[in-house]
Order: sequence, then structure tokens, then C-alpha cells
Amino acid sequence: IELLLYIAALGILMSGITTFFGIALEARVKGQSIAEVDQQGTLAMEMITQTIRNATSITAPVAGATGSQLTLVVPTGALSPTVFNLSGTTLQITEGAGSAVALTNSKVQVSSLTFKNLTRASTPGVVQVSFVVSRTNPSNRKEYSYQKTFTGTAELSW
Repeated sequence: IELLLYIAALGILMSGITTFFGIALEARVKGQSIAEVDQQGTLAMEMITQTIRNATSITAPVAGATGSQLTLVVPTGALSPTVFNLSGTTLQITEGAGSAVALTNSKVQVSSLTFKNLTRASTPGVVQVSFVVSRTNPSNRKEYSYQKTFTGTAELSW
């Protein structure tokens, strides 16, 4: 009887420890997913807005319009035009005649990319940027399920 009580108590204790570590592991993965989305989205937004600030003009979308692609004329001729767009779920930049370079990695997916040209007459160009970044979740596990909308505005410097 003592042996049965000992085994039962040990089983309950091990069950509690296993549950605790399972929850801790899930929380760690969720935290990593949130950090990945935040980092990728923030870096992409900073790259886009910094390029807008350094550009000399906006080619597309035209003033007052909204589009899924942003085309900028930049001071460095070899890098002009600079184009931001989506290729599937990857945000990318193409500078001049160069090939497209991914701004986000395969751990995240970008969707709802929009560029709104808010430029008014006799003002420097202004572009509002918006996109949604979500964690890639092929196995549909809840700890990988996270998305965040990023919105920013940048003005061309004259």
C-alpha cells in the first residue's frame, strides 16, 4: 500500500511538473513569435520611411492615389527607381536595375501592403505606409498565431 501511495504521489508530482514545463515552453514560443513579428515589421517600416525621406520624388502611386507598390526617385542614380512591393507574402525592395531583395524573412508573412500618396500641390511628397505582419504558422499552433498592423507616414525632404 505504501508503494502504491508513493507511486501515486510521484505520478501527481510529475504530472504537475510536466504541465508547468509545457506551459512555460508555449509561453516562450509565443514571446518569440511576438518578438519576430515586431522586429521584422519595425525594420521594414524604418527602411521604407527612411528611403521615402531621402527620395527626391514619388513616381507611383500618383498624388491622391493608393497603391500596393511604391516607386521612388532617389538621388543616387544607380539606385533609382527604388520600388517597394510584395512578392507573395514577402516584402521586397528593388533598387535601380538590381534584383529584388527581401526585407522580411520566411518566419513572417506580410499582407495588406498599401501606399497612400498624400502629396498636395507645392508641398514635398508625403506617403502613408500600412501593412500587416503575421507569424508563419504552417502547423496552425496557437503559440505561433500573432499578427500586427504597422502604419507610418514619411515626407520627402527638399
